[in-house]
Amino acid sequence: MNFGRNFIKARTRKGMDQKDAAAALEISPAFLSKVENDKSKPSIDLILKASELYKVEPGFFFEGQQEIDLSSLYTEKNKAFINDLNDLTDSQLRDKYKIQLDGKELSETELKGIMAYVRSLRAME
Repeated sequence: MNFGRNFIKARTRKGMDQKDAAAALEISPAFLSKVENDKSKPSIDLILKASELYKVEPGFFFEGQQEIDLSSLYTEKNKAFINDLNDLTDSQLRDKYKIQLDGKELSETELKGIMAYVRSLRAME
């Protein structure tokens, strides 16, 4: 996992210490330390806040992550959804599908974070 290294890199580029960054992100310094040491995973909300604070794209925190093979998603059952990912806005996707993770529907912020990540991956292609 490289989230921690990427969080440290973004924070130090911004010239912030851990305590000030944690306060700006509205989390405890202890939790930021856990994220930066890969002992806790950041939420989508935290990634979005950090990208705004550090002035980096959300995809920056995913650099160096293991590649995910999406080819298994291209089944007949999922084709319409995959096409909608390309054609619909984030809010249209949220309204049309009840996208869940761990049995909980994704919030608008979480969905925007995921879509930002997918778009950043596509931009690197």
